[in-house]
Amino acid sequence: MLLNIGMETPRRILIIKLGSIGDVVHTLPALADLKAAFPDSEVDWLVEQKAAVILEGNPHIHELIQIDTQRWRRARNLGSLREMRQIIAKLRAREYDLALDFQGLWKSAAWGYFSGAPRLIGFARHVLKEPGCRVFYNTIVDPRTQAVHVIDLYKELLRSLGVESGSHQFDLPSSGEDERYIEQQLAAREINDFLILNPGGGWETKTWAPENYALLHDKLSKGTGLKTVLTGGPGEEQLIEHVRRACVVPPPETFPTTLTQFIALAKRARLFVGGDTGPLHLAAACQTPIVGIFGPTDPARNGPFSQEDLAVAHRVPCGPCYKRTCPIYHVECLRLVQVQEVYQAALQRLKVRSPVPVI
Repeated sequence: MLLNIGMETPRRILIIKLGSIGDVVHTLPALADLKAAFPDSEVDWLVEQKAAVILEGNPHIHELIQIDTQRWRRARNLGSLREMRQIIAKLRAREYDLALDFQGLWKSAAWGYFSGAPRLIGFARHVLKEPGCRVFYNTIVDPRTQAVHVIDLYKELLRSLGVESGSHQFDLPSSGEDERYIEQQLAAREINDFLILNPGGGWETKTWAPENYALLHDKLSKGTGLKTVLTGGPGEEQLIEHVRRACVVPPPETFPTTLTQFIALAKRARLFVGGDTGPLHLAAACQTPIVGIFGPTDPARNGPFSQEDLAVAHRVPCGPCYKRTCPIYHVECLRLVQVQEVYQAALQRLKVRSPVPVI
């Protein structure tokens, strides 16, 4: 990464990227580029508590500042207001030279304003989810057209600082304890080579039918001989069980994992198959081979970024819409995705051929 010679090195920089898990993962390469360009600068990150685990122990972050806006909105009491004031006071005490709003929302831009940073950098109107928030910015970046994937888009904010893009670097948390837990779980089930199926989607519009995942597991089990580990997050237990009950061959194995334990699991997997959600982006950051199943979101923007990874999607006139619900078209984009084409994509990504036709 190169730095503009005339640019004065900032003492302290604030990154604002509150969530979700995938959003935070996609911002990590920009953090690495920023720190490479300004190795002597202190870089803080403002993040929601639910996504903070991905950033804990990151060598590029000087201070991780956590907030819980959902809890504050639910409570709406003096205690929440007091906590907000404490966070604002903490941000102002850091005396940032600049802040970068990667989120592009009213709340993220407002936090940038409250930080007191004299320079607040954000995106141009057409990039923002909530365009009005740009009134807080005093440096607005209009990304180049070639910045299609969200990782490259986020790196465009750094151009205003003279920072050139480097290779995508992800500094994910890892621990020996997590590694040992995964080793124990796999050994107890006599699992060596395996693939991951992750049926959850976060949004209902991103969630491929559980029966499809069951049929895909049956095909992959017969066609490759690989075992399957079924993963999911809190609240997805019924979905996991639905998939397992719908299987014809012996169902996938499943065991609970935290986010950091999932990272340790993904690093060992031969393949990850799932929708546009946090686990897919974590697996991609671990360089696990990916087959993504996409509906309302654009795989060119939000999909796996490796040229070898595959995304199965069907274009529809109303998409990509990025909507959480679809009462009119009933998620036609996702329903068009067939099990057979995902199965063939999985074989291609695994670089294997099915020994017999799998019906």
